[in-house]
Amino acid sequence: MEQTAFLSEGRINILQDSKISVVECEIAEKYRERAREIRRKNEWKNSGTGAKFMGGSMSMYGGSEEAFDQTLKLQVAGVSRHENKMVYSLNYQQGGGMYFSETGAPDTHVFVHTGIGFYELDVNSAGIIAVSCAHGHMERHISLFDISENNFNGLTDGECSDCNPKWSRKNENILYYDSAGIGYDSGGYFGGLGPRSIYRLNTKTGELDEVLSGGETEYISPFEDENGNLYFIRRPFKPPTRRGISIIDFLTAPFKILRAIGGWLSFFTRSYTGESLNTAGANPAKLAQKSAQEIFVDGNLIESEKNLKLNIAAGDKNAGYAPRSWELVKRSSSGEETVLHKSVISYCVTKNGVIYSNGKYIISENETVKAHFAVKLT
Repeated sequence: MEQTAFLSEGRINILQDSKISVVECEIAEKYRERAREIRRKNEWKNSGTGAKFMGGSMSMYGGSEEAFDQTLKLQVAGVSRHENKMVYSLNYQQGGGMYFSETGAPDTHVFVHTGIGFYELDVNSAGIIAVSCAHGHMERHISLFDISENNFNGLTDGECSDCNPKWSRKNENILYYDSAGIGYDSGGYFGGLGPRSIYRLNTKTGELDEVLSGGETEYISPFEDENGNLYFIRRPFKPPTRRGISIIDFLTAPFKILRAIGGWLSFFTRSYTGESLNTAGANPAKLAQKSAQEIFVDGNLIESEKNLKLNIAAGDKNAGYAPRSWELVKRSSSGEETVLHKSVISYCVTKNGVIYSNGKYIISENETVKAHFAVKLT
């Protein structure tokens, strides 16, 4: 069976023959070791006369090594393949970059930039990387990087979040991606993301088309195969909830405001970065672990245990955490749509069929040999 790479908890995993193995990110480990060395050199600031001279303990140098590693925010956010090499994006505190990984050889950098986050990416046969880049806290735009020419150019812009770029396997000049507008309230503060729509961009002519959109439905993760079939995930859109302030809310506001600010910031941070805001305590790694009752996916909080029970009741053989309303759809070149699977968080299309995840399992249905397997995620 062919190898399939996927991301889990910010790390690269390889699925082959129904077994999962973790790929150690060499660049991340080197970055982590350099940071640890700097920390060791500055330990005098955290103890003895050094601490007194510096006015007390410095948090970035104090605590356990595990706690320190959490502050580095190292996370692999995208993975693809070019020829015999794996291409991945890695983010850290100050910025991010894209790197090559090849069996038996050291990892090498493709492009690194301070102040920019690199996320989902895909490479076409001409060696052009399409990558979703973070500009500021909420905006994401698609950029192109030509491996042979070593050129990096922005492709999209505006107050939006452009994600999941995928080159068409039918026409290498066609790029698909999903996008959501960024909303602001009357005070100019972030008000949430709109429903995600799918766009098709001809990178040769500049022609841009909106393929799928809907106010109560959003469409994500597009992929066009060699035959012109378009795959995507369709799910209900839940707009940000807003309500007025009652007299009771107003009177009790002084007692709630500090807790509300902390809670909102934590929710906001987890929703859009996948990480917990709170890193205090003896073991922040435990605090960063997601509850068994909630999972954040693309800023959506899903009730995992509730969905699992509903999926079991519906007769799913390998029931997962995603709602059944999250559907993997195949749209033919003639426009006919077929729902392939329900409860889908992510997927990929291979030469032997579709592999997808429902949050609890990775499931493959090999159309060639009619094989089926499910690998449980830990």
